[in-house]
Amino acid sequence: MTQGLLDAPRAFVNGEPKTLEKDPTKLWLALSELPRPYRVVDFPRLHPDTGKPVGQVAIWPLSQEEQMICNAEADKFARSLLKEAAKKDEHSFGYEHTYGNDSAIQILFRACRDPENLERAAFPSTQLMRRKLTTDEVSALFSMYLTVQAEVGPIIRSMNEDELEALVYRLEEGGSAFPFALLSLETQTRLVTFMASKLVSFWTATISHGLQQSDSSNEREQEPSPADDESTATEEPTTNE
Repeated sequence: MTQGLLDAPRAFVNGEPKTLEKDPTKLWLALSELPRPYRVVDFPRLHPDTGKPVGQVAIWPLSQEEQMICNAEADKFARSLLKEAAKKDEHSFGYEHTYGNDSAIQILFRACRDPENLERAAFPSTQLMRRKLTTDEVSALFSMYLTVQAEVGPIIRSMNEDELEALVYRLEEGGSAFPFALLSLETQTRLVTFMASKLVSFWTATISHGLQQSDSSNEREQEPSPADDESTATEEPTTNE
């Protein structure tokens, strides 16, 4: 029997797994029913005769468990490939690069699906991917994976000025910092910079307006009043007899 993407909650009692009796929440039921989002992209290799992509792949983001499996499998492959270096504890440089390269293979093997049948992996095995795909093709596919992850995921990685301004009003009206949890570090930095720019513009405008008012008041104080003008005009010069 095929299990769903989100299985029923389980616990271990005396070392044995046991399905919890508690009914799943509405949230869990909703999550279990929702399909995993994906995007269909062109495979980054052109056919020599037509000049068009040789095919397409569907890409979806991995679950937390799948990502952990990728990490474990990449570590296992790197250690098996660098047996001698691992024994001498001189594997840092080679291990890091091998682990990083195979992490991309492990992720793409699970993230790339057949567009006509998402339950089917696009590639037969990680071993054949290492053997048949070029480094540029793996790099391009992994970049596509990151793009899809950013598009369908909850983390907001880019915002224009109108969206930043709307978020500022949302923060002020709601009085809550929770929206920050959905912003990437780069977007948080841009939001703070945007707010600082608006604040400095406001300060500058306020100071400029205050100076203009001050200059206007000084000018009014220095101008003679009409009564003073009339008094000066009617005064007769005094003569010495």
